[in-house]
Amino acid sequence: MPTRYVMLTLSIHDEDSDVAVGVLSGYPIVGIEQGMDSMTVCFDQNDWQADYQAAIADELAAVNVRLHGAHVQVLDDRNWNAEWESSIEPVVVNERIVIVPEWHAEPMSQSMRLVITPKMSFGTGHHSTTRMMCRLIEKHVTPGSSWIDVGTGTGVLAILAARLGASSVYAFDNDEWSYSNALENIGRNGVEETVRLEHVELQKVHLPKSTGLAANLYRHLVIPYADSFVEAVEPGGMILLSGILRYDADDVCAPFLASGCVIDEIMSETEWCAIALRTPQRHG
Repeated sequence: MPTRYVMLTLSIHDEDSDVAVGVLSGYPIVGIEQGMDSMTVCFDQNDWQADYQAAIADELAAVNVRLHGAHVQVLDDRNWNAEWESSIEPVVVNERIVIVPEWHAEPMSQSMRLVITPKMSFGTGHHSTTRMMCRLIEKHVTPGSSWIDVGTGTGVLAILAARLGASSVYAFDNDEWSYSNALENIGRNGVEETVRLEHVELQKVHLPKSTGLAANLYRHLVIPYADSFVEAVEPGGMILLSGILRYDADDVCAPFLASGCVIDEIMSETEWCAIALRTPQRHG
């Protein structure tokens, strides 16, 4: 008998998704596909219980995550895989860079093709924050430079930095699915010799001294670690931030500016922004 899956789709603001994933990690889930202001949670039908929907809603409310809607759908294995794969289309970052899943064989005009095949818990560049970060990395990574990718997810930013000529990239994530997915994608793109990947918590990581740092994270994961990020980047180096809502930009920039950084550029797309900061030059 074919495996069947229960798909629970939750309407949640993007800025609450990290907290929501923490709540969902306590359930026997197969994976999570994140969209714009939504996430679809996959359960094996044998693990699904009728009270899960209400229990998840209660737990989200307890941690101040507002649920704007939810619905349940049952799919068989073949239909789920086909539906999911068909939803992952190539993402054109610009005229040079395109992000494609491994099953997309059609030729593209872009000269730099990043093969990123996500597990169900990750995006492939469809979110505006990832596209903006790719553009900033293209602008600021120079041959021979060293980079840090904080919360690497699929590994796309670390892979792009390596493809652009960085001599070393240190990437890490605290999520086990992210770690295994990034490891697969690093191999698919042939950058294993350049990208060093670790499965570690942000509060426990030892950041190596680097030319630049990229962090595509929500504000509550950036602000407390601003000093650590600045300390890890060489004088005059770059800190690239996204996952930031436009109205939070001033609050996110404040601790970096207090450390002597200067804003090099802010770009925005819909309600999201990406920020490039330059660390203070050494004096004396």
